[in-house]
Amino acid sequence: MGNKIIYLTERDNWQKDNALNNILINHLKKTPYEIQWEDPAGELLYRLRSFENKFDGLPRFVRNINLRVTQLLYGLFHWNYFAYLSTRRNLSIELRAGKLKERLLKISGNNEIVILSRSAGGRCSSLIADELHIKHIICLSYPFKHPDKGNEPERYLHLANLQTPMLIVQGDKDEYGGLEVRDKYRLSPSVELFFVDTNHDFNLHEKDWNKVLAKINAIIEWEPNE
Repeated sequence: MGNKIIYLTERDNWQKDNALNNILINHLKKTPYEIQWEDPAGELLYRLRSFENKFDGLPRFVRNINLRVTQLLYGLFHWNYFAYLSTRRNLSIELRAGKLKERLLKISGNNEIVILSRSAGGRCSSLIADELHIKHIICLSYPFKHPDKGNEPERYLHLANLQTPMLIVQGDKDEYGGLEVRDKYRLSPSVELFFVDTNHDFNLHEKDWNKVLAKINAIIEWEPNE
């Protein structure tokens, strides 16, 4: 048996998830799972944000400068990171899913992989998971329908036949699909919907965070007192 890996895939506008990411990563670091990131600099950026959070009221422009400088420094030692940043902004869902598949194929082997995704990251992951023998997908806020666009069946049709177990934690007031998704979309028996009191930005009260983390613990088969 290989390693246990939690692979993190982000939403398109990942910088909005600073607080959410800190809660998740701080929790996951207590588990026996190795954390790997879709963004190659993910661990470094997490450490940056954790350090910044020690300073209350740090202006956004300072955070943005810190982010760009950190990415630049990382890129100086990992030249392919600049190519990643350039293409990441312009990738279609299909191309991003293809890149994700390539990365997961490299680390799969005998490893047990759980994908923890956010929004578009969950869409990409669910497109390729059945080909890769992923243990489980967890998606926080699946983007069933863009609030400013018409119906786009390519967002959800594949979920009707998904074989990989998938937990979708959805806000009951999510602009990309709230409580109505229970009856509006045909989902595979492998897909579990779990609703919490929030919108697509996923700002949760502590009691709801505890429920979400408990669901994650059950999937990765880990008890906090272990």
